[in-house]
Amino acid sequence: MNGDFDALCCREPQSCADRYYDYIVKSLSAGMIRKDIYREIIKQGYPGKKTAAYDYMNNVIQILGIEIAVNRSSSIEAIERKKQLNKFDHLSRREIFRFLWMSEDISPKHRDYLKMNYPVICELYKCIKEFRQIFKEKSLPQLYLFIDRYKESEMKPLAIFATGLEKDLEAVENAVVSDLSNGFVEGVNNKLKMIKRTMYGRCGQKLLTAKLMYDPHSKPG
Repeated sequence: MNGDFDALCCREPQSCADRYYDYIVKSLSAGMIRKDIYREIIKQGYPGKKTAAYDYMNNVIQILGIEIAVNRSSSIEAIERKKQLNKFDHLSRREIFRFLWMSEDISPKHRDYLKMNYPVICELYKCIKEFRQIFKEKSLPQLYLFIDRYKESEMKPLAIFATGLEKDLEAVENAVVSDLSNGFVEGVNNKLKMIKRTMYGRCGQKLLTAKLMYDPHSKPG
């Protein structure tokens, strides 16, 4: 009532997140993302809203110049374990899958290690390359050799896969040599199924039929 009006209006109100300042700074510096920090301070009794907490953390990040984690959600302990792991020469499971499926290169040292300790990975890599080569060259002889080779494989999944190709050989042969695809038909089927699922419990059969039926005179909406 008796204070300086201008000073009172310009004073920034204290945030209820101030009591968690040390924890927030420590967590942000460790690489923990804001969503997880918000969840933790909620457990500790933070009464504010999510937007206010994010604004507070953004101000802290800007003032202190903290580099934040954007994509990954993880605890401080998990981030610390990852930092410790990065001190060693290692190959992650994700890198191995990308090596197998996307042909991403790995170091000769890692390749030799996998070949020596995990020969099954090398066999999988060879199988994937050979199978893709069949479709690249549209070669039926390579297909027959592939089936004969891997249906006797000691790796049961590969043997089952090769046996399945042999049982449905005519369709596989057509897929190898033909440029035609049933992708368009499968795409239309998928659209129809999505419409059916989204309308489930909301309409009767008559409305569903009208929604799925093609009208050649209708204008695109």
